[in-house]
Amino acid sequence: VLAASPLLAAEAVQSLPIPLAIEEISIVGKAGLLSNVRSESSFGFSKPLLETPRSISTLSQEAIELFGLTAVEDLVRFIPGVFTTTRFGVQGSIDVRNVSADTYFRGMKRLNLQGHARSVLAAMDQIEVVKGPPSPLYGMGKIGGYTNLTPKAGRATAGGYLEGMEGFSQAIVGQFDRREVSGGVGGPMKVGDKLGGYYLYGLYEDSGSFSRDVDVGQKLLQAATSIDNVLGDFRLETGVNFQRSSTSGTLTHRLTQGLVDNLTYVRGTPLVNLDLNGDGKIGYLEMNTASPVRGNLNANNQPLIQRFNWPLDASGKPLPIEKFPQITGIPRTLFDYLNANPAADPTGLLRAQGVGGPLPSSGQVPLGFALDPRTAGYGQLDPRRSAAFEKEIQADLLLFYADLVYDIEEDFTMKNQFFYDSMDQLKNSEQPGGGKQDIRVMENKFTMTKRLLDLPEWLAVNTLASVNYRYTESTGYRYGGDFSSNRMDVMAQEAPMTANTTFWHPFENADIAAGGAPWTSDYRTRFTELGIGFLFDIDLFTNTNVLLGGRYDVSRAKNTEFAGTFNVATGTALRPGALRTVDDMATGRDDGNSWSVSVSQQLPYGFRPYVTRAIASVALDNNNNKLDNATIVDGHIGSARIMEYGVKNSLFGGRVFFSLAHYEQTRVSITETDPGSVIAAEVSSTLTEGVEAELKLQPTPNFVVSLYALDQLTRFQPNTGANILVDARTLGFRDVVDPQGRVVYPAEAFLYGGRAQLALPANMPEYDTKQGNPQRQYGLNATYSFANGLGFTLSGNRFSEVYSGRLKTVLLPEVSVMDLGLFYDTDTWYFKLDVGNVFDEQYFRARTGDTLGEVLGQAMPGRTWRTTLKFMF
Repeated sequence: VLAASPLLAAEAVQSLPIPLAIEEISIVGKAGLLSNVRSESSFGFSKPLLETPRSISTLSQEAIELFGLTAVEDLVRFIPGVFTTTRFGVQGSIDVRNVSADTYFRGMKRLNLQGHARSVLAAMDQIEVVKGPPSPLYGMGKIGGYTNLTPKAGRATAGGYLEGMEGFSQAIVGQFDRREVSGGVGGPMKVGDKLGGYYLYGLYEDSGSFSRDVDVGQKLLQAATSIDNVLGDFRLETGVNFQRSSTSGTLTHRLTQGLVDNLTYVRGTPLVNLDLNGDGKIGYLEMNTASPVRGNLNANNQPLIQRFNWPLDASGKPLPIEKFPQITGIPRTLFDYLNANPAADPTGLLRAQGVGGPLPSSGQVPLGFALDPRTAGYGQLDPRRSAAFEKEIQADLLLFYADLVYDIEEDFTMKNQFFYDSMDQLKNSEQPGGGKQDIRVMENKFTMTKRLLDLPEWLAVNTLASVNYRYTESTGYRYGGDFSSNRMDVMAQEAPMTANTTFWHPFENADIAAGGAPWTSDYRTRFTELGIGFLFDIDLFTNTNVLLGGRYDVSRAKNTEFAGTFNVATGTALRPGALRTVDDMATGRDDGNSWSVSVSQQLPYGFRPYVTRAIASVALDNNNNKLDNATIVDGHIGSARIMEYGVKNSLFGGRVFFSLAHYEQTRVSITETDPGSVIAAEVSSTLTEGVEAELKLQPTPNFVVSLYALDQLTRFQPNTGANILVDARTLGFRDVVDPQGRVVYPAEAFLYGGRAQLALPANMPEYDTKQGNPQRQYGLNATYSFANGLGFTLSGNRFSEVYSGRLKTVLLPEVSVMDLGLFYDTDTWYFKLDVGNVFDEQYFRARTGDTLGEVLGQAMPGRTWRTTLKFMF
């Protein structure tokens, strides 16, 4: 039941040939065991995981159910290297080794899922996490790795069909109004004289969440069929997956060290009402009128967005943050407003400070940034009171596959896979932000393996060839700048937003003359990928294995930014913005080479050391599968490198398993002179180096324990600069205090009405390390079942302290989180009570990305409970 567990009861081992690659325990009913898991998702050959020269972890459906895994962020409980920072509370994919990872479905790459819709783990029979860039079998992918999902199907992962109809119905209720029902049914079938199998699965969820005012809805229907001898000896495997996901995004804002340490929250509502016409929301022209900028508008000079330059010392060198000058005084715009409206400063203490404080590069802080002195101060945060940044996120996903498989011969196999994946997503934000995204992916891949015969006894060779064609189309339109990241006081109102913190979105009002907001982007990206790869699996003298291969990819891409949208980065406060009158288009062709070499050696006592070195081509699209024009012009195919060496072993008849791996992976062929869109592509310009170890024990057939440890560090390479969201205290604003030294106006309140960005210079060694992911991570999982069907599960993690953002202004302390489960299992009924975070730890997780973590994070749930009742037939 544990990730990539190779354990097996000793009596089962004795009946099987040696050497045996034992990969996974699955608890079925009363601790039944499933052994010898094989995988094709790493190198394309069907090889036991123990013999695969790469770090791979596997979870079975029984493990998902037994330990109550519901979201992809839960995978960190079992699998090292998959800690995932939060993306507005919506997790569709995971990070692997500190960078965004791909998601594969039965070996075919899905569209990018991060932050668009929640992944439903319960619909899967098996989840594999492969560390590092893909092998030459696959097309272009991410540096860190990928997750391969195998859905529930009438044909089991081990082959063969269900003997008769079987299924289940299940209900889950729990804290925060958790309500979920699901069911599945499958069995054998005949189409004419053709034998086959089917499986249907459905899920419906209508739940609340830890964050108040944020509900979660899921509707999922999945069907899979498999029919033998459809075309000669080819088996036809087909399936469809439809999912509708609805929720709204949420984060903990106004993140400070005081908030993390003791929930001390900076209170205050915006001083100036930007809703000039009183219609309940702020329009584009209203924002520019009520919070005017100085000079010309640009991307860094907006009514509620300002960039501050990094302070320098006398010699022109950048100062470290802890030595930023503390500048007394208040912004000129605020000073003038308070003089004209003295009632807003009843003590007069703000006016007494005089004009001062740090200045943005525009030379003026717009008035909309300030919080009201009559409401500013400190309070205690209810962690469930998060800022609901998105009013609504709804995504409809449709996936279809049709595979023809010839595998009746072990020495010769063929497979043709057709895959279609689509997403229609709408994000309506009152922050504002978001828009409409429609993505379509179609791919066809043909793979053939052939074992060479008539070779010397000391040599065995299996070959693989693969060719694929993939088409991606991404269209969308959007508006916004997330102006309200810190603008609302979540402790001042029951509803998540107020009129002075709510912005019109063009979904509801696109007429700026009528107080609305304009569409600022309308794009269409199309790109094709054609690739061919070869792999050789070579055994030398029985105990030495060599895997080597290569791949060539060629891609054509086109992106169009359509006319008719509004450019907000031009004009002045009196005449803001301008309509784009012509399309902006880029087309390009690029290609890339990939290769991989791995060597493993079977040593006495079962030790199997290995080394893998590979270069892989990576596509430089972003998280909505869009390619920017600058990326296409510069070249939209990048390259990644991995170097990994380790050792695996299974001891004492399969009762103990140990694995250890050291790895280094990075993007290559990238410099500081590359366009920003190339450097900031989701494949990440970083270097990650780490060590991971796993130990799995099975003292008795009904008792299993798994432990892992991870130590890894990620650095930016090259160490480029960035515009990073910060608060006013970081920039050098000072608290306003009364004669007794009590704070009457916190420094942060000067800029919480908008978004203040600090321009980090390149090549500052103090800030070359990626933050948010704890450097040291530990996992413990155990399960024990009694003969009468009672049992328990125990799982937990310990994470080392880590800074929330690259500038290291907020330290998230180390934390240990433990989950406990009690279950009763019969042949027909299954009941489970899960208690999460048993010791009620209060902790935070960083926000995904490298530019927002200083002021945004995610408060994690305290102690929770959930009950599951399942009927099996």
